[in-house]
Amino acid sequence: MDKFIVLLGYMLILCIVSAVGAYLPQIRKLDDRQTHFLIALSAGIFLGLLFVMLVPEAYELSVEHEGHSFEMVSYLLLAGFLLMALIDVLIKHFHMASCPCECHQDDHKHEITSLSAFIGLSVHAICDGLALAAAIIGGDEIGFVALVGMCIHKFVVLFSLSSSLLLTDKDARGRWLYLVAFILISPIAAIVFFLFFSGFDVHDVAGLPMAFAAGTFMFVTFSNMLPEAFHRKDHELASFIIVVIGVCISVATILLVGAVGGHSH
Repeated sequence: MDKFIVLLGYMLILCIVSAVGAYLPQIRKLDDRQTHFLIALSAGIFLGLLFVMLVPEAYELSVEHEGHSFEMVSYLLLAGFLLMALIDVLIKHFHMASCPCECHQDDHKHEITSLSAFIGLSVHAICDGLALAAAIIGGDEIGFVALVGMCIHKFVVLFSLSSSLLLTDKDARGRWLYLVAFILISPIAAIVFFLFFSGFDVHDVAGLPMAFAAGTFMFVTFSNMLPEAFHRKDHELASFIIVVIGVCISVATILLVGAVGGHSH
């Protein structure tokens, strides 16, 4: 029961940090150029998270802790990527069918990007909840370190998702419905997994779901965020520089958390 109370306190902190990350891009109206530069920064952050934290973490948990093969992890990465590709195709098919005109191509593309990002990141958020529940079950020290890392991670992800929603035709209320729903996914998942796995060693079952989630995140990064970052041809070089800055921010954050806690987990 004590650990469950700690979990609830951690979830409250995580929600507050996530809400701040979601709020910041919404408080100032940006023009098209500024918004795409913000997406470029977000794409760089996603890229750093993918290659420095998510994929290595999926392999480490699955292979070193759970004894699965590298091939199994790779298959699940591919499965997550293909699932998101299928979802993306279906979204495009039904979205375009409802409005076949060509005069709103940008609006359609922006809407699709945000929906795909929301769906893919939601799968990853569920795995985040699993990881945090496992850390809290593992002990107070590892639970606190995991909370710090998760708060930084969630701030970055919510900032990025909130930025991408600015490109859609949704009003403020519509954007916040998406953001609030996403903010609550990891805390709810953490509570559910904590109650379900409190009698098990959660690290025995966390790696493969994390690999699948990394595959969905990979599709969002390469097929949605990066193309959107270079959507405007007149400032591709500036967008590339901003993407690199985003990667540096992401890597520096991960290294900082690793230095404080001894490990990125």
